[in-house]
Amino acid sequence: MTLQETAAALQEKLGDRYEVTTHGTGAEGELKVKQSAATTANVHLSRDGNATTFQVHGGGLVITRIINEFGIAKKVATTIEQAFATIPPPAGSPEAS
Repeated sequence: MTLQETAAALQEKLGDRYEVTTHGTGAEGELKVKQSAATTANVHLSRDGNATTFQVHGGGLVITRIINEFGIAKKVATTIEQAFATIPPPAGSPEAS
C-alpha cells in the first residue's frame, strides 16, 4: 500500500469535509487529515515487506491535540481499519497461502 493509495482511500471514505495530504516518501511517510484549521490528525505509515502499520495521532497545539486524539484521530483510525481490514494480501505473497 503506497502513501498515495492510502491517501486516496482515506479521502474517498472520509468525504469532502476532510482534506487529506501526503508528506514524505519511501518506506515511511505521513498523511495529514484536516477538517478545519484546528481539527487535524497525523497518520504515520511504516512499511515492512508486505505489512503497513498506521499510527494515528491528533494534531495541533497541546490543548487541541488532546481534543483531536479523541475526535478526528479516532475517526481516522476507525476509517483506516474499515478501509483496509478486508483487503486480501497480494496473490503469490506468503500471507495469501
